[in-house]
Formats: sequence, C-alpha cells, structure tokens
Amino acid sequence: MNSLAIPLWIDVVAVGFGGLAGALAARRQGFDIVGVLFLAVIGGLGGALLRDLLLQVPVRALTSPWLLPSAFLGGLLVAPLLALVGRARFRRDIAFTLLDAMALAMYSVLGTDRAMTVGLPAISCVFVGAVAGVGGALIRDVLINETPEHFKPGSFYVLAAVPGCVAYFILRTVELPVIVSAVVAGSAVIAIRMSSWSLDWRTGRGRKASA
Repeated sequence: MNSLAIPLWIDVVAVGFGGLAGALAARRQGFDIVGVLFLAVIGGLGGALLRDLLLQVPVRALTSPWLLPSAFLGGLLVAPLLALVGRARFRRDIAFTLLDAMALAMYSVLGTDRAMTVGLPAISCVFVGAVAGVGGALIRDVLINETPEHFKPGSFYVLAAVPGCVAYFILRTVELPVIVSAVVAGSAVIAIRMSSWSLDWRTGRGRKASA
C-alpha cells in the first residue's frame, strides 16, 4: 500500500461533510457567521488533526491546499441546506444526524487507512480510526458547552465507528480494492449509526461510583 492509499478527494469530501455538520451545530446554537465558520472548520478538520498528530505525520489539513477551503465551503452551504430541509425540527434533526454519520464514516475509514499505511498493528489502526471519526464532533461539542454525545447514554456513535474500522482493516488485509473496502466499511458505519438513532437503540447508563 502506498502512503496515500485512499485518494485525497475522499478526504476533501469528508471535510466538507464534517464542516456542514459543524455549521449545523452552530446554527442550532444561534451563532453568527464567525461562529458558524469556526465550527465548520473544527467539525471538518478536528478528526484529521487528531489522526495526524497521533500518527506523527505531516498534518494534511495544513499541507493540502484543498482541505481548509472544503471546511469553509461546508460552512457556507449550511444556509441553502437549511432552506432545502425546511423549518420542521424532525427534518433538521435527520439532516444533522445523517451528515454527522457520513462524516463519522468517512473519517473512521480514513483514519484506519492512514494508520495502516504507517504499519501500525490492527488494534492501533482501529483506535486511530475511531479517534479520527469522533474527534471533530467531540471538539465541536466541547466548544459549544455540551457534553459530547459520545459519552452520554444514547444512540451508537463510537460503537458505530469501531465496526467500520474493523471492517476496513479486514477488507484491506485480504486485498480488496481500496474504494470497495471504503464504501463497504463506511456504509456499515452509516447503517449502524442511523439505525441506532431511528430505532432508538441505546447504550446503557453507567452506575455512579459511591463516594
């Protein structure tokens, strides 16, 4: 496998989806255009930054001329998207959850792929993929003063990312084509995330430790 097994354009698309999800979160909080664009950048690039820092490789978000503009574009497209979706809260919730699921899927796969290219063992590849997948949303939620959804009882988030990372690692190990592996693994993440949200599959609440 070469050092850029997954084409750069998939990274660009992933950043765009993450940027849209970040911008939607900002709009739900009533932020102005500066806040919208800032959260778009965080949502779009947060996972990539964490991934590359963990792998100690050049930060592609800064070395590539395409990723930062893609995050900004995602932020600018949020207004037309909201106009298309309409004012119904349920439709906006669906749009936000689907965009978030797509960004989660793409970055989980991308993170796993990048970890594999530097020769990390299987468990480390899955770990990096999961961190990359949830990283942007985690930083975004902290910045808007919300408990990250990853840590609260609710629909699957990290539990959707991990199977996709495992699936991608296995599919690439048996030498299926990159794009096929990415589509299959990413689709699994989206299916698990959206199914858990729509069917109300929930993680359990941990018991508080006594003092």
